[in-house]
Amino acid sequence: MPTIRIRTRQTRGAMTAGIVLAATAGLLTTAPTAQAVSGKPAAAGDHAFTARLHIGEGDAMRGCSAALVHQQWLLTAASCFAATPGGEVKAGKPALKSKATLGEQTLGIVEVVPRDDRDVAMVRLAEPVTTVEPVALAADAPEAGEILLGAGFGRTATEWVPNQLHTGEFLVDSTTDTTVALTGQDGASVCNGDTGGPALRRTGSGVELTAIHSRSWQGGCFGGTETRTGAVDARVDGLAGWVKDVRNRDRSHSADVDGDGKADLVVLRSNGDVAVHRNQGDSFAPGRVMSGGWGLFVTWKDLGRLYFADVNGDRKADMIV
Repeated sequence: MPTIRIRTRQTRGAMTAGIVLAATAGLLTTAPTAQAVSGKPAAAGDHAFTARLHIGEGDAMRGCSAALVHQQWLLTAASCFAATPGGEVKAGKPALKSKATLGEQTLGIVEVVPRDDRDVAMVRLAEPVTTVEPVALAADAPEAGEILLGAGFGRTATEWVPNQLHTGEFLVDSTTDTTVALTGQDGASVCNGDTGGPALRRTGSGVELTAIHSRSWQGGCFGGTETRTGAVDARVDGLAGWVKDVRNRDRSHSADVDGDGKADLVVLRSNGDVAVHRNQGDSFAPGRVMSGGWGLFVTWKDLGRLYFADVNGDRKADMIV
């Protein structure tokens, strides 16, 4: 099993989260940031639902990791999106220009929805990802003595900014209602750039998401002197209902919009846009906004373009605005 460790540059003796900056890693003591899993590279195609986040621009750019939990939504650490270390993260458009990379696809991040009880946030991508299977959330809490698999795009023992996913095994030490304390095994550690990355439980059919990386000692991470490999992750088991509520604000419907006999994907986005993803047979095309924003309905200045299709399968033409 490939091993990856998560680490960040930090002050000796202080557990921090590891947000990777392009030039300098920020040191935090009061709030989590991004980290990375240091260890062996993951095999090609393994855990493809793990995303690499780029937050900010230029010398201030930082890195985080995330997990795809729906075609257009990632689950990650809210602290990744703080404009300054320890700063408040507000719901809505990210304060800093942000994007996510899954495989060869890079998409903008257009919305952040943080929780108020733990270091967790849902982030919405500009377009759905149709080539990667989202990871399912665990229903059961992690238990002391259990071994979880951590993953991330953060710093390793020898690389400052690796471009490959790494994984490693972590022993569950204890849990609270919202967190799980872990210890890296065989040199695995959460490093800078791994924050927001997944902690996974192996199952008979694959893996499920139990927690996301939040803070760590970053022992053995490149550029550091710390040896402790402990970490604190934010639990996500039991959050499936919240995740569903957030993503369902974008209502999806199937309808043959262009009359080619194939069901297209019509999405009413939470910002009021109506976007159509045309069915290309083996995939859906990027969304084309047909009507933009709730303001069109409120002001009556422009009601957008009209389409007629059987959206609900009752053999009657519905009107799509």
